[in-house]
Amino acid sequence: MLESLAFALVRTFITFMFEQHLERMESVRIEGAPGWYYQQTRNHICDSGLARGPQEVIETAKANARSAMVARLEGAMRTVAYEKFRDRTDPAEKALIQRMVRDEDLPVFVESAVIYENLEYLKKTTTAYSRVCIPKERLVAYQNERAGKLAKAVTVHRRDKAFDEMDTEEGAR
Repeated sequence: MLESLAFALVRTFITFMFEQHLERMESVRIEGAPGWYYQQTRNHICDSGLARGPQEVIETAKANARSAMVARLEGAMRTVAYEKFRDRTDPAEKALIQRMVRDEDLPVFVESAVIYENLEYLKKTTTAYSRVCIPKERLVAYQNERAGKLAKAVTVHRRDKAFDEMDTEEGAR
């Protein structure tokens, strides 16, 4: 049961991300920014970042783009959990949903999964621009893996709790 909930949450999250991705595919042009800034690609989820200052701020722009990606994925998961699963009353289900929403490994995943599609420094405005993208398949695989691990952890926790209860009952006799 919890396994199906975990995979339903992931499926809903992925669907939400792809719908949001398609909405963001529309051209957004920001004056003064490179043409690729804040643009999506067909098979990736992308985010952009910028930083102002001397040319060394390129690393800051890259970090800002990665942070934007983490914030976007966290926000999407919170939205999905709220919109689709807020009516759950079973404590185990609620715990599973909260563990899915609070992904402590997300920044590490983003760091390892992003592809730096574009980097550009404009001397005239002393601004560095960066765009990072994650392939859709990689995001789907990561979320499916997380759902499986969390569902298994909850199942093991329930099993252990049941054994503890059996031991307590056995000791009371």
